[in-house]
Amino acid sequence: MTEDDLLTNIKSWKAGELVLHHKLSVAWRGLTAYAPAEHHVFPCSTSNLPFLPITTLDARGRPWTSILTGADGKPGFTTHSSCKTELEIMARLWEGDPLRGLSPDLLIKRDGETPVSGIGIELGSRKSYRKFAGALVELTRVGEGVVKLRLRVNQAFRRCPKYMTIRDLVPHASTQPNISYNESDLRGPLPEEVNAFIHSADTVFLGASYVPDGDSPQAPLYVETNIRSGRPGFIRVSPSDGCTIVLPDFSGNRLITSLGNNEAMSGILLASLTILSFTTGNVLYVTGNAKRLTGSDARTIMPRQNALTVLEATGAVLVRDALPVRERIGSAPVRSIYSPPVKLLTEEFKPSLSQLKDSASVRLVGVRVHSVDLATFEWELPVEHEGVFIQPGQAAVLDLAPFSDAPEYAQLALELPRALHDDRMRTWTVSSAHTSPTRSFELTIRHKPGGLMSGALFLIAQHQQQQHQQRRKSTCDDGDWDTDICGSLRAGLIGFAGAFVLPPPPSRRLLWASGGVGVTRFLAMLGALSRAREAADVVLVMSTRDPEVLFPLVHAALGTTPPPGLHVRLDIFTTRSMQAQELMKYTAEEMDIPGLRVCVYSGRITAGHWATVPQIEEREVFVCGPGTFEDAMIESLRGAGAKVGIVHREVFEL
Repeated sequence: MTEDDLLTNIKSWKAGELVLHHKLSVAWRGLTAYAPAEHHVFPCSTSNLPFLPITTLDARGRPWTSILTGADGKPGFTTHSSCKTELEIMARLWEGDPLRGLSPDLLIKRDGETPVSGIGIELGSRKSYRKFAGALVELTRVGEGVVKLRLRVNQAFRRCPKYMTIRDLVPHASTQPNISYNESDLRGPLPEEVNAFIHSADTVFLGASYVPDGDSPQAPLYVETNIRSGRPGFIRVSPSDGCTIVLPDFSGNRLITSLGNNEAMSGILLASLTILSFTTGNVLYVTGNAKRLTGSDARTIMPRQNALTVLEATGAVLVRDALPVRERIGSAPVRSIYSPPVKLLTEEFKPSLSQLKDSASVRLVGVRVHSVDLATFEWELPVEHEGVFIQPGQAAVLDLAPFSDAPEYAQLALELPRALHDDRMRTWTVSSAHTSPTRSFELTIRHKPGGLMSGALFLIAQHQQQQHQQRRKSTCDDGDWDTDICGSLRAGLIGFAGAFVLPPPPSRRLLWASGGVGVTRFLAMLGALSRAREAADVVLVMSTRDPEVLFPLVHAALGTTPPPGLHVRLDIFTTRSMQAQELMKYTAEEMDIPGLRVCVYSGRITAGHWATVPQIEEREVFVCGPGTFEDAMIESLRGAGAKVGIVHREVFEL
């Protein structure tokens, strides 16, 4: 096939791309059969690229995305030929990389050439990156694990990097690649270590293949490669089968070049995922059957998500210590401010989501203000609803769209970047305790500076507090709750999420560590233990700058007459020494609460404090707070002999 033939075949958008452009009411035109001058710098630079992801098809027609690097992890392994359309690569392939395991005659071909695609990207900066596609016209093995490739490029264009995670990468030549898992014909769940690796990722390289309807010698095989980034955990694995991977699609420049393939491809849809760890060098390759879902079909699988890709894994390889490129020691990933919050699958909402209908709504019926930035909001289901069961520790997922205007599409929002793709959905901890199905529940919420939805709720809270204070002056009403809330203030209730819940008996020797408002996770647990009249030995270590605000909440959850078998030790750490001295009046002797012991400490929680916790090695550990707090607590608990291998943690970001 000549270059003119290629140009004739590619001077149009593929059918699936056009379908999705129509669905999203967008249009774009302009393709070229060679790499323009501005594209020669990227992906073809010999000085910038530490690695190059490319996608090819195996003998079964499945896409795999390989990672090409230099032998020592340094840039300079790619060169651009004098012809505008060719790349020459001298790459190292470690054992387990799909391309290494294939001989040239086993690669899918068309007119003697193998379809290939790739992306040239620098993770050290959020520059626009280049996708390219064409044909692999030469694959020669020149040594052990070293191959020479020649690629003919017939498509290239820039992509938007707004979700990309920036990393400071350096060469790391001393690797010892070893295959940890290899299943080319997967017929069951992926191993737990593989699924955990997927859930920890914030970046994935996505490959997709496309065979047009009416396959003919003139119809080229299309292969695409792209990158997706988000917050760690944005890629989900179905817990029911362990092999279905769900990748949410975020709004970018709306070209839909990779996912458009999956929209209209006849027969079996195919895609690949490759995930890298830039700290350990581990590399995961996955291939499988794929489909793209939009609208209600997507939301059925992942609530609040209007577009996603579902991949049923049919092959996977995990190689440890393979990537000869690592994050610089002491550096940290810089994640995009545009990345949406992590969304869970419907089946991850346990157990209450199945009890709710799409039309379920709740009404705001009460507000209790604790401080200028902390308040408890009571919500109630309609009278006709039979109620839901909420496990102590779970969080409610609310659709708060009625509280603000609907967002419009824009690619960038410099003033309020986090509001760009804000779907007005929020997840907040249920702080009330429930031992049976209920129609009402409470959410204790911290006002997040600049927060769109927490800001709206606190405007309501402040208004109602002013009204309440005026009534108290005129009527001598000393109640805490303000229930004079407009009945029109409603929100959609998606469900209740989270596995960070109170364990069933006999696991009743517990150690809880909370940072800031993360203590709200434990309010429901403590209240449930007290109301169920169950025996337990609980040590709650709480770090807070507002002990005078949070301690009364703990006291209220426990109640004045806890069951005889419930023993609670509350250790409060605060950096506000004056507040700590004032808190001495809240000791168990003065409050006369049986089974409660309160100790107040000045400063932060230290590693040495765990030595004062009796039977620490026998306690089930729960940690909730900011990510840095959780990491520090787990590290210090490990040194104290706690069972951190099965620690429960829930990063509190809301």
